[in-house]
Amino acid sequence: MTAPAPAGAEHPIAEERRRMRRMLTGMLVGVPAQVDLSVVEGPAIAGKFRGKADERAGLRWMLIDQLLARGPVAVVTPNTRELLAVGRGFARGTSQAVRKGAVLDRVRATFPEVQIPDHNAADAVALAAAGAHALGMPMTYSAKQISAHAGIAWPVKVAG
Repeated sequence: MTAPAPAGAEHPIAEERRRMRRMLTGMLVGVPAQVDLSVVEGPAIAGKFRGKADERAGLRWMLIDQLLARGPVAVVTPNTRELLAVGRGFARGTSQAVRKGAVLDRVRATFPEVQIPDHNAADAVALAAAGAHALGMPMTYSAKQISAHAGIAWPVKVAG
């Protein structure tokens, strides 16, 4: 049982819900009412934000719920996203900084016309490219990348 919030204060759960809904609203700005496909990165189990894992998982599912109302959604694991972006996997123990830097460098090289300010944007572009490829846009993927792409549970008929 939790104690009531002090007079005039919001209960911490209500405050967290409001914060998450504001973040969700920001994420959905610019997403049309109908889409052919959304691609979302799955959870990073060993990520540095373990302290907020519950909140992050809740927010991801709130986002997926909203995206499903607009069209089909695919979830791609972080390792698969890296492989699709870079063309290879990373050895166990490779630092996050090295992995993120490799993804950023490769995505910038693959899409030089796109302004990619940081590794978060690079991840988003890699996921968008994978989704576009699933819908028929040709990508110059290696055999490993094609195999990784085929292993994703696409909710649409994959072209090609």
